[in-house]
Amino acid sequence: MSPSRWWSKPPPPDASIEVFRDGVGELLREGQVVGHLASSLSEFRTLFSPRQLQWWVWLVAVWPDGSRERSIEDYPPWSYVNHIKHGYIECDEWSTERRGRYEFRWLPAAEAAAAWEFLPIQPSDF
Repeated sequence: MSPSRWWSKPPPPDASIEVFRDGVGELLREGQVVGHLASSLSEFRTLFSPRQLQWWVWLVAVWPDGSRERSIEDYPPWSYVNHIKHGYIECDEWSTERRGRYEFRWLPAAEAAAAWEFLPIQPSDF
């Protein structure tokens, strides 16, 4: 255990958030895949609750031409995460021509792992 973690409590277990750990899903418009959304799950501490770690989700959109949007983060009380759980994402932070609402569906774990290699997605993307 790292020295900085001996006094920290891990984030509360949440099975619904685990899908964001190295996940990849498809971004769709009118039923057609127009890009992918990769996710990374980590932990952080806040000044308001320094002993209780919180879940922290990072997202990055990858487009068919290989370009990427700047990563976006989400944390409780969740905005992007809640949208994704309901099958869509709406992002006004992406490049102008790609802003808006997309349908979203997760890839199965084996396909997500392959997508990390194919796209390719690197930890530095987040």
